[in-house]
Amino acid sequence: MINKLLFIPIFLMLLTATSCKKDLTGNAITIQANTNVPVNYFYLYESCEPGPGYPLGAFYPLENNGNGNYSYQIASGYENNCFTITGDVPANNDTFGKTIIDIDVFYTEEGNVVGFQDIELQRPHGEYRIFYEFRPDTYLE
Repeated sequence: MINKLLFIPIFLMLLTATSCKKDLTGNAITIQANTNVPVNYFYLYESCEPGPGYPLGAFYPLENNGNGNYSYQIASGYENNCFTITGDVPANNDTFGKTIIDIDVFYTEEGNVVGFQDIELQRPHGEYRIFYEFRPDTYLE
């Protein structure tokens, strides 16, 4: 009886410790962006190191899927610990409405959120530069 009472808490503690430890770094990542205006130079950079105006390192354009939808897939096996998404939202002189840009970054298979950026600009507004950094080692469940 005493052995059972000791075994159950130890087993539960061991189960909790092993199930909470996830290392998703290196797994495939999906980036999805939705906007109600076209975004110029919508790029994913493989670093967060500052450069002259944009981060240093290789960059890849987010695929324009039409109707304000953009996407990109980061293949599994990457070794970078920080990425940057940039883009230029053109000035809008309309006197009503909002410019909306929603960026969602998540692990493709697991669905865990790596990061998100929601931007709302009241019109009229000048040109706006998107500069969003995310780290794959940080995620929300």
